[in-house]
Amino acid sequence: MQKLEMLIKTVDAHFDSKLQIQCIYLSCSLLNIARGTCNLMIVEEKSNFQNKITIKYERAVMSGSIVVNDDYFKTLQYQLSLKNERPARLELIINNKLNINKNGILFLEKELISKINEYKFFIPLL
Repeated sequence: MQKLEMLIKTVDAHFDSKLQIQCIYLSCSLLNIARGTCNLMIVEEKSNFQNKITIKYERAVMSGSIVVNDDYFKTLQYQLSLKNERPARLELIINNKLNINKNGILFLEKELISKINEYKFFIPLL
């Protein structure tokens, strides 16, 4: 499997004055990996970040960054701030295949750093 599906639990806007980096910080719970969590930074194109995710091998804890178009970055913060009964979702297609058993348990032999090939936001509006 190369798709990671997650629900966005919290959204925070961050600005670092020293590095001049503005980002949206997402805390997510994984849907297709048991007991998994993911923390992602969403950043603008002008940042020095890449579309990457790091998965710790001892448990399903992930962190990474996604670079989005500058115009979309401006609208994303507003879209994610809208209150709705349903949480927003995010899907990531990563470069590496993951070993997950039928119970959703992830098996890794060592820490994995993978490129994010594709991402999709699903943000409820009504």
